[in-house]
Amino acid sequence: MTGKVRLNATGVTGIRRSADGKRVTLDLTDKAGQRMTLTLPVACLNALLPAVPGELDTQATHKLDSWSMTPTGSGDELILTLRTEEAVPISFRLKPWQVEGMATIATHRTWHRTPAKTLH
Repeated sequence: MTGKVRLNATGVTGIRRSADGKRVTLDLTDKAGQRMTLTLPVACLNALLPAVPGELDTQATHKLDSWSMTPTGSGDELILTLRTEEAVPISFRLKPWQVEGMATIATHRTWHRTPAKTLH
């Protein structure tokens, strides 16, 4: 290819990883509402990080839209995928004991309970 192709996206409507995990596809829209797709090797993502302005806000929270959990190929871990309202997914590899710990915390919800009164 001799000429450059310029994509001027105004929004991301989806992000997904290929089945083999080697490529990431971004679904984009421009200001006219046209849809376009950009596919990159996963290795390129680290090259993009220096262009992100400032530090990541570690206090930011995002509303969860959906989640899924599937076993890994070996079956000794689980892949937990969380999706935001903007359909942005992020996946984590978890050990079964980590899932059990989260379920225990969610089930007992001790942070909402009034502390028991004790007499000394």
